[in-house]
Order: sequence, then structure tokens, then C-alpha cells
Amino acid sequence: MIITTIEKQKKNKTQYNVYIDGEYAFSCNLEDLIYLGIEEGKELDSEQYNYYVNYTATRQASDYAFKLLSRKMLTEKELSQKLEIKGFEENVIKSVIEKLKSYNYINDEVYTKLFIEQKINQLYSRRKIYYELIKKGISKELIQESLNNFYPEEKEVEIIKKIIEKKSKFQEDTKKLKNYLYNNGFQIENISDALKEKDL
Repeated sequence: MIITTIEKQKKNKTQYNVYIDGEYAFSCNLEDLIYLGIEEGKELDSEQYNYYVNYTATRQASDYAFKLLSRKMLTEKELSQKLEIKGFEENVIKSVIEKLKSYNYINDEVYTKLFIEQKINQLYSRRKIYYELIKKGISKELIQESLNNFYPEEKEVEIIKKIIEKKSKFQEDTKKLKNYLYNNGFQIENISDALKEKDL
């Protein structure tokens, strides 16, 4: 295999297309070209070729991951899905995820704690938080442990009481109030306890 052409991309001037034996092989930036010693006329064996492709793909996936994480926190599953949609191979995604986890850029435990705290402030029920975290790829065990630590049952009773105060129009219709709370995921026992404490 011979690197026949290296040309700057028209739409992205920081990226270069590398052609091997006259066919497109992969793209990379100028830093990659210099670091890897990629130049026209250079002969490659299959091992070198695979290394170049994996190296450049991993670097591009890492750059994209950092870009996403600079905007907001993501769970391991969310980031993996976004990298997959972008077209990166499974082995590249796995490598990038493990590297980010080792540097604590991805931490599902921290994410879960912060998510629960945020949703408590938004008056979410424990059940609603549980299912939203499931969708984000957090394990059932971690969710349950975190809820027990940061949002115990007695805390949910306090949240229900706050909602009752806000929904004053429902206070004369206990049935409607109970249905509203139940449909938003609150446990029936906690609803009853909160209503008793509010003399409703």
C-alpha cells in the first residue's frame, strides 16, 4: 500500500483526506500528519495502516466527546450513543469511554446524584426520577442506592406537601389532587401521609 495523495478538505480546512493506492482511506488533521509521519509516496503494511486508522479515529472521537461534555454532563450510555450516531466504530467508542472514565470526565455515580438533586428542586417524584435515569442508562442498583441516600421516602412526603401548597385550586377536591400526584409518580402511601399532615 502506498499513500498516493494528501489533500486539504474543502469544507473543513483543518482536516486532510488521505488516499492510499488512489482511493480514500481516512481523514486527519495536520498534527496527526506530522506526528504519524504521513506523507505522499510512503509505503504502508497492513499493521501500519490499521494503526493510522485507529489512531486518527480515536483522536477524532475523543475531540468530539470533549466537545459534547463541555456543553453538559452525559452518562456513559448517552455519550456512547452520540459517538455511535456520529459513525465511530464500537472498539473506538469503548476505548474513548474508558479513557474518559479514568480521568473522571464521565462518572455515572456523580451524574446520578446531581440529577436527583436537580429534580428534587423541580418537585419530581422518586418514581419519575427512577425511570428517567433508567432511560439514561444508569443501572437499577445505582439508582436505588442513590435515591435511598439523597431522596428517601420521607423527603418525598415533603415534596408532595410543597406541591399541594402550589396546587391550591385542587385542595377542595382531594380526589383530583390525589390523581394528579399519583399520575406524576408519587407513592400512594406518601400521598396519604402528606394529605393527613395538611389536614386534607
